[in-house]
Amino acid sequence: MRSSKNDMEIVGERLRILREREGKTQEDISKVLCTTQQIYSRYETAKTDLPLQHFCTLVRYYNVSSDYIMGNVTFPKIPPELSEPLIQNITIGDFICRINSFNSRSKKMLVDYVNYLTYQEKMDRKEKK
Repeated sequence: MRSSKNDMEIVGERLRILREREGKTQEDISKVLCTTQQIYSRYETAKTDLPLQHFCTLVRYYNVSSDYIMGNVTFPKIPPELSEPLIQNITIGDFICRINSFNSRSKKMLVDYVNYLTYQEKMDRKEKK
């Protein structure tokens, strides 16, 4: 569960942490975004909303997950295993995020179904022997 900070405060705090971790100044990052240091400072202090274009640029610049900057996860990078494709254009990480958004009843139904599929595959392998 999140703290009492609002979303923009969390984003601003994460931006500051990332910037300081890289040893960069607000001026350095403002140049990456093609904006002024004053405007960038307002992003970190949550006085101005971070535009989506700048958000995407910073995700790529710092090579972190967007969920980290938004405060949804505590680790800055997605483990490589979660970036692997599961099926079609859905990664393992995408699938986990979708499951995480389910209510408890749906999660239980999904676990029951996965258990059923596991049993079915086990039986199919036995038949092929």
